[in-house]
Amino acid sequence: MESMIHDMAERLFRDHVSHGLRADAAAGQCPETLWTRIEEAGLHMALVPEKAGGFGVPAAEALGLVRIAGAHGLPLPLAETLIANAVLAGAGLALPRGRLTIAEGVALRLERRGGALHTSGHMAMVPFARWADRIVIIAALDGVDHVLSLPVKDLTVTPAQDLAGMPRDDVAVDLALTDADAAPAHRSMGGMRGLGALVRSLATAGALETILRMSVEYANDRVQFGRPIGKFQSIQQYLATLAGETAAARAAAEMAAGSYDTAAFALAVAAAKSRSGEAAQTVGALAHQIHGAIGYTEEHALHHFTKRIWSWQDEFGTELDWNRELGRAALSSPHDTFWHFITDSTAQGVLT
Repeated sequence: MESMIHDMAERLFRDHVSHGLRADAAAGQCPETLWTRIEEAGLHMALVPEKAGGFGVPAAEALGLVRIAGAHGLPLPLAETLIANAVLAGAGLALPRGRLTIAEGVALRLERRGGALHTSGHMAMVPFARWADRIVIIAALDGVDHVLSLPVKDLTVTPAQDLAGMPRDDVAVDLALTDADAAPAHRSMGGMRGLGALVRSLATAGALETILRMSVEYANDRVQFGRPIGKFQSIQQYLATLAGETAAARAAAEMAAGSYDTAAFALAVAAAKSRSGEAAQTVGALAHQIHGAIGYTEEHALHHFTKRIWSWQDEFGTELDWNRELGRAALSSPHDTFWHFITDSTAQGVLT
């Protein structure tokens, strides 16, 4: 099943995600036709349990779609919709058609007014908000996590964008919620931050693989002083560093995906987001060193990927934020030594 789902996604994105489509999306054009194809393939439901209408595959396999999307620079909220649908299904809420997105929602206030729930506040840099039908967040009321499904048409959206030109909009919320919009989570989920960090780590891993491939191809094709620049020792060192960083980021991201919905998730996702962010900084810089000026031009595809990974560094927590999470977990660990802490596969943490 994993190869079938992944092969389907690879073919779909290879055939339909082009340099021109990414450029058009960065200019503000939502690729509606491509989203229709994604929905027809059912990829947006891959993380939903079979009993709720999903594929019923292991979470790590479903989440592999995010890495593939990242490798193609998909300019649509597939990762966000995967997570949103899974969270809605877990809370017993209806799964709406269309594009969904997620946000941390820490600045939102959730309260009871009479017999109904009401939420208000402001969310900044919400991914693809203007292209989404609903925003799914997790908010606490009286110490209980609630899943909220907010219809974008009833919100005030102020367009903004990230470094790659993708929608990262500001959203003002002042909304009375119906039973179809909100429900208590069946268990504490620690907010949306960890889930967002997971998909950003996986997408970064995929984009890094594409950047590495492009850099190797360019180094073999670009001739300087009578030989390919890949024959020069300095370029070989750059490529070796790119390969090592890419492999480390993918390993950390896949470990986090494998821990989805387990007690080890908090620490695994903290390590993955931190490691992928570190790799993004190094790989992006070296890839542009290898490509030279051409990598910065609109006509070349490299910048579509480097701008994405640099933008993803700051979403759902930076390396500093997640390293602090790891540090707190290490300092509160019952183990006698730090070595025992980092080698304990059963170690648990709490997302804050």
